[in-house]
Amino acid sequence: MPDPYAASRTAGERIEALYGRPVAELAADAVPDSMRYALLNSFDALQYADRAVTFHAEQLHRLTHPDRAIESVDVGHISDGTRRLAHAVTVRDSHAQVLGDVLNSLVRVPDATSPASAEPQALAVSPAPPPAAPTEPARSR
Repeated sequence: MPDPYAASRTAGERIEALYGRPVAELAADAVPDSMRYALLNSFDALQYADRAVTFHAEQLHRLTHPDRAIESVDVGHISDGTRRLAHAVTVRDSHAQVLGDVLNSLVRVPDATSPASAEPQALAVSPAPPPAAPTEPARSR
């Protein structure tokens, strides 16, 4: 059976590799409205989504266990459980995609004074120069 928490486990490992510290330490001193704070909030949302997928899958397995007789009243619960599981998977996959994209855009930049305090930086992209102003006056009609 695949690891039910693979998405959040992978993201956590990438965050720890990026910052060079465990996620728990990073969360302890994260400053609100900072990139690290936003990244850790996204990571928490992904962990929650992973747990939701597991919860709804287990609930659906209980409802459809082979040793259990399914009655007409159970059909609605099974249908609802299937819908909730599909929604949880969609939410989890969305969080994993966004967090993965953000993590892919960050690189570890070593600090010249202290390599242990290096913070990830977004890749710098130089903006395109503004269009050149016309050198001749505009003609009038």
